[in-house]
Amino acid sequence: MLKRIFKGLAGIALLSISLISCKKDPNEIVATLSVTPSETLSFKAKDNADVVLTVETNVDDWKFSADEWIVLTKEGDKLKVNVKENKNAAANLGRIKITADPAQPVSINVYQEAAEGGDTPEPGKGVAVKLNSKSDLNLSTKTDTELSLKLTVSLAEAADNDVEVQLFYDEAYLVEYNFLNEAEAELFPMDKVNIPAEGKIVIPAGKTESDEVEVKLDVTTITPGPSYLIPLFLKDVKNAVVKQSDCRVNGIITKINPKQVKNVVYIEVNDCNPLNAMEFLLEDGTPFLDAVILFAANINYNTTDDVVYLKNNPNVQALLDESDVYLQPLRKKGIKVYLGLLGNHDAAGLCQLSDWGAAEWAKEVAEACKTYKLDGVNLDDEYSSSPIIGNKWFTSASSAAGGRLCYELKKALAKECPWPTEVSTFAYGRLYSLPSTMKDQETGEEVPVSKWIDFTVANYGGVTQPFGDLTMANCSGASIQLNSSWSNISESEAAQIKADGYGWIMWFAFDPSGTGSVKSNYTHSLELFRNVAKGLYGQDVKTPTQVWDKIGEGKYNPIPRQL
Repeated sequence: MLKRIFKGLAGIALLSISLISCKKDPNEIVATLSVTPSETLSFKAKDNADVVLTVETNVDDWKFSADEWIVLTKEGDKLKVNVKENKNAAANLGRIKITADPAQPVSINVYQEAAEGGDTPEPGKGVAVKLNSKSDLNLSTKTDTELSLKLTVSLAEAADNDVEVQLFYDEAYLVEYNFLNEAEAELFPMDKVNIPAEGKIVIPAGKTESDEVEVKLDVTTITPGPSYLIPLFLKDVKNAVVKQSDCRVNGIITKINPKQVKNVVYIEVNDCNPLNAMEFLLEDGTPFLDAVILFAANINYNTTDDVVYLKNNPNVQALLDESDVYLQPLRKKGIKVYLGLLGNHDAAGLCQLSDWGAAEWAKEVAEACKTYKLDGVNLDDEYSSSPIIGNKWFTSASSAAGGRLCYELKKALAKECPWPTEVSTFAYGRLYSLPSTMKDQETGEEVPVSKWIDFTVANYGGVTQPFGDLTMANCSGASIQLNSSWSNISESEAAQIKADGYGWIMWFAFDPSGTGSVKSNYTHSLELFRNVAKGLYGQDVKTPTQVWDKIGEGKYNPIPRQL
């Protein structure tokens, strides 16, 4: 079990405090707030009809606020939304914030188009033109190669004279794109984009479509992990009119982690500042650690409100609240960040939710991953009491129920998050053996396990094995406890893990700063990381020059300490 890391520490009392998130009074009322619809509201520049939001909460009163150009009217549990006329040359981007303290606030994005002719050049006389994509706009690569986007410009009708337009790289569009798509894309380097003929495109008289234009993309400098936006914008020049809705093509490119074997580390948030994960770099500058699991948030049951809910202890919540400080720097370096999910000594458990209960709780978890910009979840089936049989939330504890929750989490994450997300398991308890398929509750389709489990890691000293249609690439070939002198791995053992086709190595009890209850294991961690790096990648790990401290409950130092 993961709790073995504390063997030899100050006893069982410290074990419970350090490993498990703070236990909650089961009779405490959980404040709830939901708003429907919750997706981005879009308006024209003027002459809009009201959009009505429905607010549901168990708190006595709720409040709202928004940008001044957004017009709000409260009527009972409804909130009417409209906008003032936009006379500006740029679109309006804003948010409505709805609060019902102490429930988690809800924010609704609001988008309003620019005034006619505002986002596009002043239209002149000519034929309507449109920018079209002739290739997949979602590109990915594992290698440092050149990719391309293929485009054409089409005309509503053939013109009597040549039509000329100009294709631009519109770097200013990034903010608007992320806002509209609730995304976290970064801008693809402008100097790595080659638009032929400096963007000039001519459609000869009598034709209705241009020759194909190939925009070449040099991907050598981008890092695995982030999604990069290539915003292309069309401007009329001669005998053409470009409408706002027809002037853009947005490409998205991601670089896939090229490693055959990746390293995932459980960060015990009660001990360790997660920023330490990015200090251990291979010789080529890429991170040695590929994924971080925040260990752990809890599944809990509130008896008063009869609701299963996501519970974060002060350390987990602090990291989530300051995600931009402590988590997003990892993601920007290509390190995935997953939320660990763990039982917490009550009737709620990861392997004892009903089909309905699993789908409901999965929605809350997915919303949290979206809110805090996480890459998915990891499940650990420990520390749960017996379920309440006959309650709608629960069923008998079983591997089938655990598989159901994994499936519903994967489905909810895909629906909620506009970026790729993953579900993984610690192969322990009832998650040790899962079904090979799961029936979708809406369609009745039998879905293979590879569609809802991305990888699984073993207990200390063990390995995981494929089942269903999983392969060795979904399994871990070693699990290493970094605060234990007996837990080691050699270069040759790492090389064998790679030769056997495993896709993962798991690490736990990582704390190079020594500011938690785990004594500093900087030296031991570096030694083992170097063994594995040589065996897997033929590279050394650079010597870190700094560490990041944890400085108290719910407190982490955002400034590193030099070694």
